Amino acid sequence: MLASIILFLGTVIFGRHFHYGIIFNDVPFNPATVENYKTTFKRSEPIYWLFMAKKPIKADFIEIQVISATHKTGYLTVTGIVYSHDYRIDKDNPHFYTDYFVIHSPGHYYMQIFDKNQLLKPLVAADFYVR
Repeated sequence: MLASIILFLGTVIFGRHFHYGIIFNDVPFNPATVENYKTTFKRSEPIYWLFMAKKPIKADFIEIQVISATHKTGYLTVTGIVYSHDYRIDKDNPHFYTDYFVIHSPGHYYMQIFDKNQLLKPLVAADFYVR
């Protein structure tokens, strides 16, 4: 049930050419909350994320990176990796993965997801803010 909602939602949010997507929320994802995503969070609150794939994820592992960014120079400048973790893909649910992390400092952040076999280019990236 959740997988079909996620695939439908991915097409609605990201368009017809949807391959991969990330959405964020302040509550765990389930069929009732999957449509209520957000991009601004309070410090030290859990940030739940949902990675969606139109086709089954073939990799055994994905790597998550959350990087901080600043715009003080007038350009987007990456200031460091604040969170990184590898996850084993559940082959019973190969279209999505969900978990959470906590960030304690305000700022602008980007989350990138990599196929563990292809670390040079992320599958998808999305940004969010912590106030």
